[in-house]
Amino acid sequence: MVPKVYLGVEWIGAERVLAEYQPPQDCGAGLVFLGIARSAPEDGDVVELHYEAFPDMAIKVMEEIREETLREFPVREVFIHHRLGVVRVGEPSFMVVVFGGHRDETFRACRYAVDEVKKRAPIWKKEVFSNGKGEWVLGA
Repeated sequence: MVPKVYLGVEWIGAERVLAEYQPPQDCGAGLVFLGIARSAPEDGDVVELHYEAFPDMAIKVMEEIREETLREFPVREVFIHHRLGVVRVGEPSFMVVVFGGHRDETFRACRYAVDEVKKRAPIWKKEVFSNGKGEWVLGA
């Protein structure tokens, strides 16, 4: 069974969530957000990201955000997953999956969960560049 909240080095992926979770019949919307490691001109020549966290605290915060999202928005289910360790450019590191009755509330709930995890979860990343140097990035 896919965990609703996950923090770890393994990537579970949206495919597994979609294969294992059967949304209720009143769900007309399912939304997957993937945060993917990138190397954009404004970021420099990034080749990988290194994620670290306070795992117990991060999971607690992510669970709180999941519960808030379910309480504040009329959606039926929320999955929040974040990787730790090394994530190469092009690989996903963060995922929020939301199921709801309609697209508007599902989009709003997903945005809320993504933004709150970025603001509140004690998860940090270091950008590592092609020259081997690294730089810690402040959160949202």
